[in-house]
Amino acid sequence: MNISWHWLGQLVDINNTTPAKLSNKLTLAGFELENIKKDVDNDDNILHISSTANRSDTNYFVGIAQEISSILQCELNLSHIQSNIPIVKKSIICNHSYQEHYITSVIDEVTITESPQWLQKRLALYDITSINNLCDIINFIQLKWGQTIQVLKINEESKETTVKQLQDLKINRNIRNKSISTNKDQWKNNTNIILQLSAYEDGIKEKIVRHNQFPKTTKNFKLSSSDVSNQYKMEAYIEAIILINKLCQAKQPDTIIYISTHKQIKHPISFSYNKNNKILGPVLSYIDKSRRTYIGPNKIDDLFHQLSYITHNHINACYVEIPSYRLEDITREVDLIEEISRLQGFNHFVDTLPKSTSQGHQSIYKYRINQIRSICRSMGLHEVIHTSIGSQYNTTIHNPLSVEYSSIRNELLSKLIQSVKYNIKQTKQTLDIFEIGRIFISREAQYNEVTHIAGILGGNKYIRNQWDSKPQNITWFQAKGDLEELFERININIIWQPSSINDTLTYCTFNESKHYFKKHQYAILHSERGEPIGLFGEINITDNSIQNTEKLYGFEINIESLINIKVHKSFHQFTPYTKYPSIIRDIKIDVPKNWPMAQILENLHIMNEPIIESIELFDVYINKKHKSLGFRITYSNPNSTLTTKEVNTIEKKFKNIYIQS
Repeated sequence: MNISWHWLGQLVDINNTTPAKLSNKLTLAGFELENIKKDVDNDDNILHISSTANRSDTNYFVGIAQEISSILQCELNLSHIQSNIPIVKKSIICNHSYQEHYITSVIDEVTITESPQWLQKRLALYDITSINNLCDIINFIQLKWGQTIQVLKINEESKETTVKQLQDLKINRNIRNKSISTNKDQWKNNTNIILQLSAYEDGIKEKIVRHNQFPKTTKNFKLSSSDVSNQYKMEAYIEAIILINKLCQAKQPDTIIYISTHKQIKHPISFSYNKNNKILGPVLSYIDKSRRTYIGPNKIDDLFHQLSYITHNHINACYVEIPSYRLEDITREVDLIEEISRLQGFNHFVDTLPKSTSQGHQSIYKYRINQIRSICRSMGLHEVIHTSIGSQYNTTIHNPLSVEYSSIRNELLSKLIQSVKYNIKQTKQTLDIFEIGRIFISREAQYNEVTHIAGILGGNKYIRNQWDSKPQNITWFQAKGDLEELFERININIIWQPSSINDTLTYCTFNESKHYFKKHQYAILHSERGEPIGLFGEINITDNSIQNTEKLYGFEINIESLINIKVHKSFHQFTPYTKYPSIIRDIKIDVPKNWPMAQILENLHIMNEPIIESIELFDVYINKKHKSLGFRITYSNPNSTLTTKEVNTIEKKFKNIYIQS
């Protein structure tokens, strides 16, 4: 906005400052002075000031002058003009959420002529072309007070417009919606007009722009004016009447009608002096720069009064009433604190960061997640990160940015599978990947965020039994072994259970994730308390373009449940090596086909023979009825040499157990 230094001097005492000094103070207060131009013809300085979007109350001359008076801590001299015209005020009940103000009167015998030079020069400062004295007065009021006035000829509305008719809300709304005539030939001498100022004037602003009354630069100015800049409604209207009376040689109106709907009550904002000092900190003393002091309550009250705020004081706090023209951007206590810092000057506050000797600490939860992440990386898995927002998930977003980002994920596996498919299509290869991220669960009108880990293994042939053998893809047991290594390194015990036909998991996310595995080709992971914490299985690839790919194995685990599992505390007991040789025997045991491995190992450990050092499974053969298992058992006696008879007796017990079963 262009500010005339001479015009500003009529409203604010600027004798003790210069344009350059004012520029620095405005910059510290949050405004930007783009340039200072010298007007040689009028011996004036023109300041071009830009304000922020939330300060539309400074987009007109009186508004910016009021802000400058607060910054300079001097009085604003508006020279309020008074008139002896009677004012009829009327408040009307209305169900609208917004508030309406209409100030209307009838002015007779308006003479349309050319505007005086001082008025044309003021408008030219804002690139507004002079039309006639009446239109120029309307433009001048808009520039100075930020209020738009509607002018209509009497014959356009009604030949006999009475004061009683102007007290009707509907008639005032009709006047507001009438378009403004901008053709010079339509304005004739001795014209009777209706002069209206409306506070809710979006429709009028659109009509002003559509009818092209103002040049392009002024359109932008008018559209940026705020609907809440209603502090000086009556002052602007009275000045418009006086200017029309003087410059248009018109008669004064007999009565001014002021109609308004009920005003919405705004509660004062609670303000704490102690909180203000805690946030802003101390300021440097003007006398002794090494001395630091806090802004006192009296000084804060003075700053509020400069901004035309009303304060109601208590001991350590106060309640602040905000004027109507600042209600949109001053709504919280922190906004008031920002106002104090603006007027005091940001450069006066101490900007030294406080020293702290205390160190931050990492929570156990965060430490365990970082530990799991580090273990997965050391196992050769690559970490990936996907966005939590998509379009195919069950939990929807109330106000999405677009249809593509209208829901938030409730599992991790789907995005990992998409990444693997993309890599296979592009490079014919896959990567062993994992992701640690949050999922969002909607259950019984409640929304929970849970941290999960998911991963996909396999797809590449790089496993060799011998150096000269052909590379193969990893098997189920090798992928399962990688996951068991993770559990072993974080020192927890996990129970594996095969899936069944009627699996209905209590954890809803796993009910979603299990559909990504082949039917009956996944296992459910349980804690020692029987709580399901995850799934592991062979991924079901449904994309026809990559059907020939190798088998892929995936898992998804609830990290929070995993961390809550009690860590298995193992105590290592060291014994000396035995000087007697051990005996290794391989035995074959036939068991029913549907027996799980956990049950078989449990039966083996029932023997509880002290000379059994270890039991290892090295071969599995499955036929239609039975499952043949090959075990390698190591026997050792630290006190004597084992005999064949002792070993045969134990083997016979093993076989008898499974025959009886």
